[in-house]
Amino acid sequence: MGNKPFVDNGMQWLVLVYVLAFGILMLLTNHGDFVLWLNDKHTSFGDFFFKYWTHLGDGVLLAIVALYFLFTNLYRFYYMLIAIALQTVFVHIFKQWLFDGEPRPKTFFADQVDSLNFVEGVTTRGFDSFPSGHTASAFTLAFVLISLCKNKALNVCLFVAAVLVGISRVYILQHFLRDIYIGSVFGVLAALIAWYIIKPYADRPKLQSGLSFRPPQKS
Repeated sequence: MGNKPFVDNGMQWLVLVYVLAFGILMLLTNHGDFVLWLNDKHTSFGDFFFKYWTHLGDGVLLAIVALYFLFTNLYRFYYMLIAIALQTVFVHIFKQWLFDGEPRPKTFFADQVDSLNFVEGVTTRGFDSFPSGHTASAFTLAFVLISLCKNKALNVCLFVAAVLVGISRVYILQHFLRDIYIGSVFGVLAALIAWYIIKPYADRPKLQSGLSFRPPQKS
């Protein structure tokens, strides 16, 4: 891999803009304002789109990609595995230990719950809001793939896809803006740390292929 950076300059600037824009938005608004604003923008298309798009962050896609790497490229598999492990630890520490029981929008806005727009078919939870595990998973997957992919257009699409997973969590009343913001940061950090851990092994020939179940040939 040589001196190849984690992501190219264009993606670095895109991430910087994202971090600053959402960070400033959080500073200028009260907790829950973004939820109410987005909830007021509900449409039939939005309900349909975000209801299903949010599943891109539920971990299944991470497992599918990891399984694909297991049989095609062990270096990428271990890279993905480390990133998933780190992201899981980050989210678990905050969600289950430091912010255990943190109210989600349905509970936080209990006094006005009748005026909220809920997406039909989505079961909204009441607690353990911070951070968003779905968003963390989506950004972990996106940035593992972005760091491996040379196609800039595809990388932008991967980034936008991850951002939309985060927005979907707010749209369907599962999380607040800060939840998806920190979740996205955890996802990027997990991929970045994993990249640095696995990088020294990038040129090992044994890691450039996947598992093989072919029986050993007789001499």
